[in-house]
Amino acid sequence: MAPYIPQNYLPNLKKYKYQAIDKSLISKYVLASYWNHLVQIFPLWMAANMVTLLGSLHIIVAMVLNQVYAANLYDECPRWVYFAYAACVWIYGSFDAVDGKQARRTGTASPLGELFDHGCDSLVVSLIMLLYATVCQLGETWWTVALVFFALTNFYMSTMEEYHTHILFLGYFSGP
Repeated sequence: MAPYIPQNYLPNLKKYKYQAIDKSLISKYVLASYWNHLVQIFPLWMAANMVTLLGSLHIIVAMVLNQVYAANLYDECPRWVYFAYAACVWIYGSFDAVDGKQARRTGTASPLGELFDHGCDSLVVSLIMLLYATVCQLGETWWTVALVFFALTNFYMSTMEEYHTHILFLGYFSGP
């Protein structure tokens, strides 16, 4: 079996350093102190990748609820399901925001950890859009396809920008 990362590329992993510019007003003025307090609840022995995974699993739980109550993305759900969706998305976003802080806090930040984080994000973004389609009762329509397509396009364009500039740039309104 061929190695996942060819030997001649392994030295590049040691040279890689994650860099980001976050100009989001909400992140800076509203959520930063919340995230700084939130990261403190995770024990120092917990890996940052576990924080990423736990956050992503909340979206999986929301999708299971979605399959039970509105598999066609159109049926009306019990009110508590919508609150569960909101809670799961909030927890995912919060955990996604602090997984890097946890990695730096524990001294375990790595390029492979970032790859795991962004890999989970790439899967979750489409699932969140399906939840949004359910809440808006869009059903299995072209509107839902467009919603997922544009969300993924935004995500992958940001990823390509980071790949070429070596800096993840989040603008004033790109959101946390």
